[in-house]
Amino acid sequence: MEADMMEIIVAMFIVGAELAMLGMGLLIAYYGSSKTRNVGFLFLLIAVGLCYYLMTATSDAVELHNSLLAFIGGMLGGILGIIAFLVAIIKS
Repeated sequence: MEADMMEIIVAMFIVGAELAMLGMGLLIAYYGSSKTRNVGFLFLLIAVGLCYYLMTATSDAVELHNSLLAFIGGMLGGILGIIAFLVAIIKS
């Protein structure tokens, strides 16, 4: 089965939103005050919901899986690059 371009774009948008919600939720739930921790847990629930939707709504096309792997790898590489830059700046 072949994935069309719109399905790939929507899936990439969902993965980007999912990773952002997951990161924000983890940070807010851990570092937030008692009032803002609830928002962090809400962000985590939204990330889990988006992950579930992505796993059930998308097809099993190879093109979709390859593009999602490339997108996630690019986002994680960018995040690791920013962390390395911040560590270098903080150490100096």
